[in-house]
Amino acid sequence: MKIKLFTMLLIATSYAATAQTISIPDPIFEQILINKEIDSDGIVNGMILTADALAVAELDIDPYLALGEYIDDLTGIEGFINLESLSVNRTDIEELNVSTLTKLKYLDCPRNWLSSIDLSNNPLLEELIISIGDDVGPLNNLTSIDLSNNPNIKKIVAQSVDHINLKNGNNNPDMVIDVNGFFMGGGPEPEGHICIEVDDVAAASNNQAPYFSWSVSHWYKTLTYSENCSLSTGKFNKNNVSIYPNPATDILHIVTTNGSAIDKAVLHDLSGRLVKEYENSTDAVSVSGLEKGMYVIQIFSGNQNYSQKLVIN
Repeated sequence: MKIKLFTMLLIATSYAATAQTISIPDPIFEQILINKEIDSDGIVNGMILTADALAVAELDIDPYLALGEYIDDLTGIEGFINLESLSVNRTDIEELNVSTLTKLKYLDCPRNWLSSIDLSNNPLLEELIISIGDDVGPLNNLTSIDLSNNPNIKKIVAQSVDHINLKNGNNNPDMVIDVNGFFMGGGPEPEGHICIEVDDVAAASNNQAPYFSWSVSHWYKTLTYSENCSLSTGKFNKNNVSIYPNPATDILHIVTTNGSAIDKAVLHDLSGRLVKEYENSTDAVSVSGLEKGMYVIQIFSGNQNYSQKLVIN
């Protein structure tokens, strides 16, 4: 009986010790927390105190601006449960877990590699910025946003998306939406389309309250209000295009898995300089002779496009 009781106490003590810290496996992420005097022990050791995370209401993460490097993993952000404002900029992350950040009101995550984001557990969210029109990477590849569980939303900047679900039962009369197309390689994107699901389609289509006071900016895109948007987006899903090998040395293969023909591929360096443009790139293109390093390749097919980071060795 004493042995069993001792074992149970040991387990409970171990659990309590574990619960007092949050794992931060990415050293660049932890170094930023140290620089901001959030990680109180000041040591890159793969963890921070839970109390340190709970004390933070606003967090701005821009590793490239701060350290000249990129974050690969934002594991641990889910422990900052008192965050009301979060900015995540210029990282290599493809997923951002904000499901535990139920107090979040402001989310700014434009220059990453996000392909999806779940905002269903952020009912207080008021402002969302996921793209700002940059022409260099990292570039989010989000095609749709579901804000049906976000009745307080009043500002959306999402130029890369083609579908926004705003059927949240509380369409705000002061809504500001920016879904403009943006410039890439000296000219605008091919004309696209944005579909927005709203509470009252007839009122929105006829510019009636509350929609007559909405500010919706959609240059280079046509706009439709709907009860149920078609999900045929103007942007490739990352599962519909294959770019390999990556890293590449001589030949780069670009293949669509949905049967779409590729009109062109455009290669930029991270400063935004146009390096090379390939017309009618149906399968293989040459990267031989290009300087080694990180690039951004953008694929165009009709009114669809897809961006991905590319390493050339």
